[in-house]
Amino acid sequence: MKMGMYKKNNKYYMSIEQLNLKSNPFRLTPSIDSKEIIWAGFPEIKRKIENRIKRSISIPNSSLILNWGEYGSGKTHASRYFNKQDVLEELADTNTIPFSINLSFPKSKDPVKELYTQIIDRINFDELRSRVNEKFHDLKEVMNIITQNTLIRQVLCLLFDNEENLMGIREYLYGGSFRKLSSKGIIRKLSSDNDYIDLITSLFSLLTYEKKVYSVIILWIDEFEDISILNTSSISNINSFVRSLIDKASNNLLLFLNLTQSAMMDVEDLGEYLQEAVKSRIKERIEFNMPNSLELKEYLEELLNNPLYRDEPCTGSQRFYPFEEDVIDQVIKDLGNTSLRRYNEAFSLLLENAIYDGKKNIDIAYYDDIKSEIIGWK
Repeated sequence: MKMGMYKKNNKYYMSIEQLNLKSNPFRLTPSIDSKEIIWAGFPEIKRKIENRIKRSISIPNSSLILNWGEYGSGKTHASRYFNKQDVLEELADTNTIPFSINLSFPKSKDPVKELYTQIIDRINFDELRSRVNEKFHDLKEVMNIITQNTLIRQVLCLLFDNEENLMGIREYLYGGSFRKLSSKGIIRKLSSDNDYIDLITSLFSLLTYEKKVYSVIILWIDEFEDISILNTSSISNINSFVRSLIDKASNNLLLFLNLTQSAMMDVEDLGEYLQEAVKSRIKERIEFNMPNSLELKEYLEELLNNPLYRDEPCTGSQRFYPFEEDVIDQVIKDLGNTSLRRYNEAFSLLLENAIYDGKKNIDIAYYDDIKSEIIGWK
């Protein structure tokens, strides 16, 4: 068997390694491994998000940022990339790192509780307890400063008390009985939206107090356009949640809302779903526009030559290898004004077909032969 070939059903096929690639770089589904989440191209969008995070790390402020673009424009990818620990550490530089959480927009009849549960789900309380106790020697004094709610204050004191069983506190946070904790000052369950909001905002205030444990809490809420399918009461509750987060966890909260433009939701329609008290708190709108040809070619070059996919970068006329540049130009012309996801789909199919057909160089003649499979109805 030749090097780089593999056998299936008594037939030898070319492998992707023969195209000087470690794997297909045009990922259509999110990677489970954060190391495989990279940023390629689109430096202006990256710069805007980085600047917002750096500002929040350095300066005590709370900001609401709207990320706006059509489906497949990269908003969800941005939230995953900027949720990576190594990326946050680099942005923090010598400052305390941020604490970042990705959330999906709640679609249940109890949206605030669903968001609260998602946040609790994503927190490693063992690690958090260790970090908090390392930074604060008199935790009760800090608790008295950050909240006047005696129930919430006691819950947090127990949560970060090394002598208390963490599992019992976690059960309570998820709606378990308070009776096991009644002797510790917990006299009722968490039950209302106000309870959930007070606990989350007090927790965030503790974690960012004097920027000792974390410099800022970063929340990304994806698919925020789904607010349009909620009833009036749930829409009001979501608005209250967002407003309360910013007001009660003041100074060290950065909230990104990812909205996808659709037939049901355009930027002009936001007023129907976001109350003025929330809209007035939006500091910036970052647009994820459809890529033009220059942006797309910059993206492809960086992606194909990233060390994750290629040991040694290809340069000059080979910088898009295994694609010839006129193939890329023709795909751009054929697809026209469309999303980055659609381009990824096209180049992924083109690459997979080339591997199957044993083509080490994807030229215009080969593309023309299989264009109907790549472009489809277009």
